Amino acid sequence: MKAKTLLYNGRIHTQAGGLVVDSMAIDRNCIVAVGNRLEHDPDFRSYHRIDLRSRTIVPGFTDAHTHFYHFARTFGQVSLDGVDSLEKCLTKIAKFARSLPKRSWVVGLGYSPDRFKKRIEPDRHMLDRITDGRPAFIYSKDQHTAWVNSRALEIAGISATTPDPAGGEIVRFADGEPSGILREISAYDSIYKRIPSPSKKELDRSYQKALEHAHRKGVTGLHSFDGAEAFNYLSNLAERNRCDLRINYYPPARSLSLLESTGTVYGAGTEFFRIAGVKLFADGALGSQTAFCLNKYVGSRDNRGIEVMNVSQIKQIVRRAAKLGLSCAIHAIGDRAVANVLDAITGTRPPRSGARHRIEHMQLIRRKDLLRVKKLGIVASMQPSHCPSDMEMVYKYWGKRSRNAYVFRSVLDRKIDLAFGSDVPIEPLDPLAGIAAAVRRAKQGSSSVFHPEQRISAVEALYGFTAGPAVACGQSHCRGYLLPSYPADFVVLSQDITRIAPKRISDTRVLATILDGTIKYSARSLNW
Repeated sequence: MKAKTLLYNGRIHTQAGGLVVDSMAIDRNCIVAVGNRLEHDPDFRSYHRIDLRSRTIVPGFTDAHTHFYHFARTFGQVSLDGVDSLEKCLTKIAKFARSLPKRSWVVGLGYSPDRFKKRIEPDRHMLDRITDGRPAFIYSKDQHTAWVNSRALEIAGISATTPDPAGGEIVRFADGEPSGILREISAYDSIYKRIPSPSKKELDRSYQKALEHAHRKGVTGLHSFDGAEAFNYLSNLAERNRCDLRINYYPPARSLSLLESTGTVYGAGTEFFRIAGVKLFADGALGSQTAFCLNKYVGSRDNRGIEVMNVSQIKQIVRRAAKLGLSCAIHAIGDRAVANVLDAITGTRPPRSGARHRIEHMQLIRRKDLLRVKKLGIVASMQPSHCPSDMEMVYKYWGKRSRNAYVFRSVLDRKIDLAFGSDVPIEPLDPLAGIAAAVRRAKQGSSSVFHPEQRISAVEALYGFTAGPAVACGQSHCRGYLLPSYPADFVVLSQDITRIAPKRISDTRVLATILDGTIKYSARSLNW
């Protein structure tokens, strides 16, 4: 766009108290005015003019829960997402393995026994037969379980005598030998960290692909929960002004000692890469049946999931982080894990910076605990696309407790701040799909609605992908809205998602994505 541009004749959602205007003036990378019929205002006579032709503009989408660096790396891996049988998974892995050099690792993601037509749990011997001696590491769809082969186990020294680690499980055959299924990071990390990192050239190429995808989907910002290996890469991009997204990074809690020794505090960084808090895990995930629950999983002997961190451990990290002004973003999916997080935060001093603690996912929660979330000022960071994707598993494993799952309406009714994300690469990076999921609570093309009483409006869901993430990371004063002095980060949509039938939201197209006043993506149909 030109340095001084006036956009007019549109529907511009500012996100400020429901204010919708038809014009917006931009000077270089900053919004200088919003209002109605500004094309007739003499103050903007010299501005280059763009007629929106009744198109809709919203703030640039921010995905409040991603593993974006990891997502970028998946472009060099085998994807099993959506594959509906173990046999097809093995066929796809075998083809991928044959394309690799002899000593390369076979790395992939996305298998899900619960989504197979016939549920079969895989094992290491199946991988052994198709990987020709190469070590193999395959993430489950929820990435809380790893499926590995015998060579990978051998490299890490995991055997029948290896005890289960704290907060994890080595699944075993009847004779005690590892089956090749490792649940939670403490069980599989000794293998994962031995996978060679891609070269910088390969990473740059993969990051560019991920970036292009994000811009096509209208994403201008994200919250990254990638591991410690992402920090150097992303911070280096920021130094070279090449992030091309506004990234709030939450390093893993094990990085706290480094943050303390370097004096890294809340907000450290740049306009495009800043430290916002630390990430820790209270439990596992639904698909792996490791989400920590008050009651046992339906059909199990007495499985209630895995307590990755207990209340005392969480509380200790919360207190250490607060001294640096850092909030904690705590992964908690099961209702017992959520209760543990609330117990841990109760009685602790909030970060001096005013940063807000967050519960990531909060997929199952007792209604009485919602009152505690509100009282403690915790942000609910939820991923609506998980709702239709996981609904069959929720019914299968949580039974009648499903009424307490993905309770978006109840969260908002209790005036709890809500931020939406995707959890990419576990679910697609696609805010419009997330909005549709929050509004419909049904799979695309399906009439089966998961607890319709928990549906929310498109206006509320849009807020969750714009202003909500800004609130969650303490930037609502400068992000998430289209107002004077805010950066020119916005998206042009083919239709106004707040004025159409819910089933039509998924038909909406991103026509343009503008970040910091620069066009990052533009559809051919948009002649700017």
